[in-house]
Amino acid sequence: MLIRDIILAEGYADDLLHIVQDTLVMMMGDDIGEIPTDKFKAMLAQQGYIVSTEEIIAAVDASGFASSVDANSIIPTSELPSNIGQDTEEEPVDVGAMAGDQAMKDINQDLPQ
Repeated sequence: MLIRDIILAEGYADDLLHIVQDTLVMMMGDDIGEIPTDKFKAMLAQQGYIVSTEEIIAAVDASGFASSVDANSIIPTSELPSNIGQDTEEEPVDVGAMAGDQAMKDINQDLPQ
């Protein structure tokens, strides 16, 4: 592979990443919660980027602007999962008691048997 080809490929990848970021930001601004990957692919094609689904997934993942991406849909980071904000029932933990128990175990290990 020639250096010229490498530079062109890297430039194209950078341009693709920027157009993916711009498109995702527009989606977030329009409060679009989820977009089918095929529709996103068509949007990129309209802007002159004919890419495969795998390339889209890699670019969206690299952009950091999506919380989820797969072959079916893209979810921007502006959308939080539905279970956020729900209280989870966790039992309270007595940290002092745990520390005391660990200290006693450590002391007992250090004492001659």
